[in-house]
Amino acid sequence: MIRKILISLAIIITTGCAAPTIYYWGDYSDTLYQYTKEPTQETLAAHRNELMKIIDVAETKQKKVPPGIYFELGMIEAKAGNIKMATAYLQKEQALFPESETYVALALKEIEVI
Repeated sequence: MIRKILISLAIIITTGCAAPTIYYWGDYSDTLYQYTKEPTQETLAAHRNELMKIIDVAETKQKKVPPGIYFELGMIEAKAGNIKMATAYLQKEQALFPESETYVALALKEIEVI
């Protein structure tokens, strides 16, 4: 009987630790690490593609896009000269995460300079 209780307790604890997250992160850490480690056009493109994939999969899985994803994507687009797209991504970040307003405002000012 004690053995059954211990097994049941172990199952409950194990499944409790695997609580689902409200955000979908995909391979964000891996592609960011690769880009940081070796900043080339290829690693930047891979990271940008992962950011886009995170957005698509999050919507498909009915999860939230993590904070900062739209912001980072907006900054990548700004550096590439896609100001209109960058502005849209930054505004999306601010709409989803109102606490990012200060950073988004600074980024939008910076984009105007570019």
